[in-house]
Amino acid sequence: MPELPEVETIRRSLIPKLVGRVIEDVELIRPEILINESGKGLTGWKISGLRRRGKYLLIDASGSNTETGKSKAASDNSGADGVTVVIHLRMTGQLLLDETGEMVRDHVHIRFKMIDPDDGSIIYLLFRDVRRFGRIWFFPGGQEELQSGLAALGPEPLSDNWSIDQLSAGLARHPKSNIKNVLLNQHVVAGLGNIYVDEALFRSGISPIRSAASLNQAETTKLYDSIRTILEAAIGHRGTSFRDYVDGLNTKGHFQYELKVYSRGGLDCPVCGQTILKRRVAGRGTCSCPQCQPDPG
Repeated sequence: MPELPEVETIRRSLIPKLVGRVIEDVELIRPEILINESGKGLTGWKISGLRRRGKYLLIDASGSNTETGKSKAASDNSGADGVTVVIHLRMTGQLLLDETGEMVRDHVHIRFKMIDPDDGSIIYLLFRDVRRFGRIWFFPGGQEELQSGLAALGPEPLSDNWSIDQLSAGLARHPKSNIKNVLLNQHVVAGLGNIYVDEALFRSGISPIRSAASLNQAETTKLYDSIRTILEAAIGHRGTSFRDYVDGLNTKGHFQYELKVYSRGGLDCPVCGQTILKRRVAGRGTCSCPQCQPDPG
């Protein structure tokens, strides 16, 4: 599943290609992927920006270039001058730019046709998903939190507003849960998944099976710093590509070459040389070093 660094990389790759273009047409190959809209309400709106919230990508569009393109659904709901498209890629979803209109891809479920109002050039944004778990929602501008999963997200770990105290409070709400399970909880921290939780815990020297309540202040501070460091490094490497993940330009990330423990069960720890342990924790395959991250007891 694309996690925070992958969705952020997709966002950055799409911004220069999409912002300023107008949605001319939406081809729904599998209509069930678009949850609450037929697609017609999206035509005519101009892309004004792309945001990320946790693992969600948000595409904002505002003031149509033609009155006929303006979405009645949006104006009827709130009078909002704009719409927001909310996208969750889930396990295998991809957003791919097709600048020729000739990209032949299986498993493409939605095709957005975008026109540049200045020069008339056309590009397409394809939503591709092999396993078909990904979803897209459509909301009046500023009302994206009508999507319940988005509304319930915890703080952004790379935000200037996220603090050690907030992390401590999140851990305190789940004192008996193991630390891995707590960090995977999107209500505690938004955007973390299996890859970056394993890596952050390794960097912090914390066993994934320790209870949240067992961390002292120094360990919580180290974990906070490690989460931010790992996420920033992964974004710098354009994400982690094992199987399906590519950015909007169909380019793979490179952080898989920097991983210390994730997906390295049975190999030597790069720090101490001990064999990396793989087991199930919080229902997920989990890798940790038994020496660098000693289990309790």
